[in-house]
Amino acid sequence: MKVFAIAAAGLAATAAIALAQERALKPESQVKLRKSAYALMNYNFATLEAMAEGKRAYNQDEAGKAADWVANLSEVPKRFFGEGTDKVGETRARPEIWQKRADFDAKMDKMVAEAQKLPQAARTDAASLKKAVDATGDACGACHDDYRRK
Repeated sequence: MKVFAIAAAGLAATAAIALAQERALKPESQVKLRKSAYALMNYNFATLEAMAEGKRAYNQDEAGKAADWVANLSEVPKRFFGEGTDKVGETRARPEIWQKRADFDAKMDKMVAEAQKLPQAARTDAASLKKAVDATGDACGACHDDYRRK
């Protein structure tokens, strides 16, 4: 957990600096930032998903904290799909992101909107959490289907 907290603090600090210099970021840096955000989102979403599927006991406090992370981090990746990020480093981003940007952005906005519902649902009960996890997962999957390489 200590490693996670240090990594999260590092990401938060890097993201804060990057937000001020977004347009000036090299494509390589943008890819690293979005991958870091996704990694932390996935780590926390996995906790929520396990609780929603009954593979892990529902714990309101733990679920709330994980949901806060997912909700906050969900807004980060979209900012780091700038020009040239499809041509650097290892990325599963498909070229269609830049060819169909409006659709990609709409799907990312839907994912963010669903992720924003997670904290309240996580602090309500297991049934509410399951519903919010399913909706967020569906929103993520819609984007992955069209814009992420397998």
